[in-house]
Amino acid sequence: MSQLGLPPTRSVPLSRRHWTLRGQTLVENQRGRESFSAIDLPHGESVARKRLPTPLRRARRGQSLVEFAMVALVVYLLLAAILTFGHALYVAQGLQQAADLAAREIARTPLGANDTFKAALANPLVQGAIYSEDYLVFDLHTLDENQSFFQDIVPDWPLLNQQLATLMIVDNSIPGQRLLRYPGALLNSETSPTGFTVGIPLVTDRTETGVETIRWVPVIEEIESPDNPDPFQISSNQRGIVALRINYPFQSAAMSSFRANPAGPFEPTIGQPNIANDPGVVQLNEPISGRVDDGLLGSPEGGIYSGPFGLGAQAAFGSDEFVGESPVRAVRPYRRVISAQAIYRREIFE
Repeated sequence: MSQLGLPPTRSVPLSRRHWTLRGQTLVENQRGRESFSAIDLPHGESVARKRLPTPLRRARRGQSLVEFAMVALVVYLLLAAILTFGHALYVAQGLQQAADLAAREIARTPLGANDTFKAALANPLVQGAIYSEDYLVFDLHTLDENQSFFQDIVPDWPLLNQQLATLMIVDNSIPGQRLLRYPGALLNSETSPTGFTVGIPLVTDRTETGVETIRWVPVIEEIESPDNPDPFQISSNQRGIVALRINYPFQSAAMSSFRANPAGPFEPTIGQPNIANDPGVVQLNEPISGRVDDGLLGSPEGGIYSGPFGLGAQAAFGSDEFVGESPVRAVRPYRRVISAQAIYRREIFE
């Protein structure tokens, strides 16, 4: 006897089991259509348990794969958005700290009362201690075996360049060189140790296919207005302030750029990517120095900052254009120019 006062259940051959009316009815209903098995109940009774036939069980083996394919797209979109906008927030925070540092240090530097902001950036005192365009690009191949970039190289740079070093990217688009540089377009430089500096292309307009019209701006520029063209001078209406802006072209490796739908801001934009067409780009002004042609015009092989304008390219499947042996076409990555501003009152020493 069991603890509940019931006789123990023992397994007997199916043909000798005591069948209840309910169990026998289930068995008869399943006979000839689907396989079944019996489970024991107290007092030796048995009922039928439905079990799918072998062909149906095999047909359900791909169910998890189909469910994963449906969910994976949503998960990827969420992951891409988290990585992209998380990186953008990190850049924005670092850029704002750099802008505050640059404005404060320039405001305390003994410069001429009527010097312009452009003349201040060209001053050897500012270039040696605060900011120089010569340190926007660094060749990692010049590092010795036991050297560390952030421990051995960056501490010798000007203060603002030290701050911007944490926002640099690795660029392998130039053959034979592994560059660590500020994002943007590579420009030639006669004074930089690497022979390169960086310019920022600001997109002002796009055609129906997404080809850009750009205006070149420097990494650091003065905040001006038509009524006050140079507030840095003591003779200006602002009586001498350091009002500067630092530009950072943020381009995503996980998201592509699409044109707005003419039907409305909430309409889907699928099928309307901005095509990477570097030869068609229109320039409203010239950069501070000559552009560098990395030989990867509009090619996704160069990365998200490749090309002579630094607008980058990504691979998109399903096009008639080919890169290598894959049916892909080059589209622009998702792009926003992040700007940080800071204003300090100058300390005049004359």
